Amino acid sequence: MMEFDDIVVKENPGLCRCCLSEGCYKDLGSEYTWMNENEVYADMLLECFDISISQINEGPNGPNRLICEVCITRLRDACNFKKQVFECEKKFIDMVARGEFRKVLIYQAHMKSEEVGPEDEIQADESEYLEEDPDFGDDEPLKREEPQPTVSAEPLQIKGKRGRPKKQPDAKPEKKKSNTDDKKTKPVAKDVKTRKYKGCESSSMRRRRNFEILFNNTTIIPFKWRGKYLCFYCSKDIAEYNELRKHTKSHGDCSIKDHSLKVLKGGHNMEIKIDVSDVACEICGEPFPSLEEIINHLYVKHKLEYDRGVEMSIEEYRLVDMGCLVCGEKFAFFGYLVSHVNNTHPKNCLLCDKCNQKFNKKRDLFSHMKNYHREGGYQCEVCPQSFSSLNILRKHKINRHLTRCSVCHLKLPSASLKQKHMDLEHPDDGSLQCDNCDKQFHTKQGLRMHSRKCKGLEEFLEIAYKKEDAAAMDLDQNYEERSKRPSVKQIRENIVIVINMSTAIPFNFYKNKFNCFYCSKDFADSDAMREHTVVEHPVCDVKEKCIRKCRESVACVKIDISTLACKICFESMINLDSLIDHLIVKHEANYDKSITTCLQPYRLVKDHMACPNCPGEVFRFFGTLLKHMNKKHTNNNIICVYCGETFRRDQNLRVHVWRHHRDGRFKCNICGAECNIPSRLYMHMAKAHGVRASKCPKCPESFATQYLRQKHLIDAHDSGHKCTYCGKLFTRNSFMRDHVRRTHLKEKNVECSICNMKFFNNILLRRHMVKHSGEKNFHCEICGERFFWRKSLRTHMARHSRHLNPAQV
Repeated sequence: MMEFDDIVVKENPGLCRCCLSEGCYKDLGSEYTWMNENEVYADMLLECFDISISQINEGPNGPNRLICEVCITRLRDACNFKKQVFECEKKFIDMVARGEFRKVLIYQAHMKSEEVGPEDEIQADESEYLEEDPDFGDDEPLKREEPQPTVSAEPLQIKGKRGRPKKQPDAKPEKKKSNTDDKKTKPVAKDVKTRKYKGCESSSMRRRRNFEILFNNTTIIPFKWRGKYLCFYCSKDIAEYNELRKHTKSHGDCSIKDHSLKVLKGGHNMEIKIDVSDVACEICGEPFPSLEEIINHLYVKHKLEYDRGVEMSIEEYRLVDMGCLVCGEKFAFFGYLVSHVNNTHPKNCLLCDKCNQKFNKKRDLFSHMKNYHREGGYQCEVCPQSFSSLNILRKHKINRHLTRCSVCHLKLPSASLKQKHMDLEHPDDGSLQCDNCDKQFHTKQGLRMHSRKCKGLEEFLEIAYKKEDAAAMDLDQNYEERSKRPSVKQIRENIVIVINMSTAIPFNFYKNKFNCFYCSKDFADSDAMREHTVVEHPVCDVKEKCIRKCRESVACVKIDISTLACKICFESMINLDSLIDHLIVKHEANYDKSITTCLQPYRLVKDHMACPNCPGEVFRFFGTLLKHMNKKHTNNNIICVYCGETFRRDQNLRVHVWRHHRDGRFKCNICGAECNIPSRLYMHMAKAHGVRASKCPKCPESFATQYLRQKHLIDAHDSGHKCTYCGKLFTRNSFMRDHVRRTHLKEKNVECSICNMKFFNNILLRRHMVKHSGEKNFHCEICGERFFWRKSLRTHMARHSRHLNPAQV
């Protein structure tokens, strides 16, 4: 017998999982050919002995499960012996049923009918079965067994001791009754012949047969869930429930040889999700309210041999309305339904030994142990930092280290940009083959799991890149403090405290319009938005959707502090910092001052949008102020993969990509050139192809640009944006509003910081500031005289043109 305690396991790959011997061995899960037959040793172990070899990544073999040639030979012999026993048992029953086996038995008994003395019997008993000498009396004869009755098709009884051959003197009379006995045994033999020998099959095989009966004869469909619906048979992503049913049924009848059923190993650890929205028998069409009732129906009425003795790990869900089968509560998302069932109606109560947290499934407990309780912590592969959980380590890698494309090894700042890069530069061709070892897989998930472990030639590149990243990385002394992110709950509480306890107004700004923070209603100016928020949304709740969107990096709410005051004591405040200090000290608000990125204060004054960081910078439009903030006062670490431009938030990147890198927006139908906006497309078609694509809606005339078309509408059709004061027409509404404010309202809101002179907008202020700077940027190329403004240069050049010949000019 092998002593496993004496075996020293070395940290080298190549350890047989069946005998712990070292060498270069075969993989248990791979398929090999021997004597023109395909073998998978893991399946052979499972079907012969019902043993499943676990896969442990931290072991000496890594993710591999190996077996040596000696164990393979012994496994083959065991499988062949099991097959031989099955065949002999079947042949035995068939011979008994046909009445052929009795003749053989009688003939053999007749050949072995010699006398055996009492002394020989005692010696046989002593040698094989008796540990102590039997106490027989001198005058007590040894009892012999009674002759057995005639052989029938029922299972044979096991004898107490093998060493006692018995005499059958009545063999000849028994031979005369054989004709009548054959007639009685035949119907019994039919019953035995159709019976399944479940005791000889593994539990996995019996479980597969049950699933085959259930899925082929009912309307119940199996499915998978990985954040979205997956087909049980081919793992295809399916978005809609109706499409899932239709696609699953298109696979036809399943078989125990299907890969989707063969992978169901391990009993109750392999959970199968089924949809019981529509439960009906496909043989007779009868509907049923539950899974248990249709199983009884198949077993009783249709005589289908559903094995109730094997444990079936089935999770029932009603997908048609996302309703809980226990309490009836409905959900909008299937993931919420699964969480509700696991937490509210658990079947098990599995306890973590280290933190006493409870789980419903072994899978969840194993995942918890893997993510939170590894001995020695979770070490970063690039830097010497160690973390308490796997999730924190992943966030550290995303935030601290650049990720690389697995194909071209391009450095990218985040996992989301890496995925976009992969989709654009290396699109999926639908192949399920590993690029390193050319191994084929049945599902995308299996290929992804294999790709994480399969190194091949890429291992050397990864080591080189890790060394390069470690050398280039700048380690901060205070990194541990900076890497700790604030809790989402505290961020939301900070936002709600400021909004409810002060006159600060939250808002959004999108596509040059102010939006209500709560209901996303659009407003042309800040005053209308402020009035709507005060009237319609006086109180902010933590459970509202707008607050639940605030999480970690995207938790940045714009607030208007133009009229900032405390709502409790009505004291006016200068800025947001003084308000927060006031709320904490005087009103004991639970505000965490260590979180500094959750609020962005602005003073929304019409046509006077001041920068909160630059004292002298004032802008007319809020959109211009935001562009200034993004360029001057933010750490833009989000990079566009198309043009390399940087942004502060993911939302800004999405808008940029939508505007400048979207495919198929405005395309020239002649040469295929693409343009961002229609006006540029019209200009391109006019210049490059001589086509006037901008047509007048009121007459057949067409123009090269939209501006010329609008001028035509004003001149010929009196159609445009009309001033309410003087009736003048303009091509754009913004031009008309500027005309009203400049000409009729005489607005001058932009003030010079040197001479206090006021102007209408920043353009006129910049022209004026030239006088104070003294710089003359425009000079005449003929006489060299310099001027403050371009208009003065044009007037000067007109004088030269009068005194010069056309050829000299």
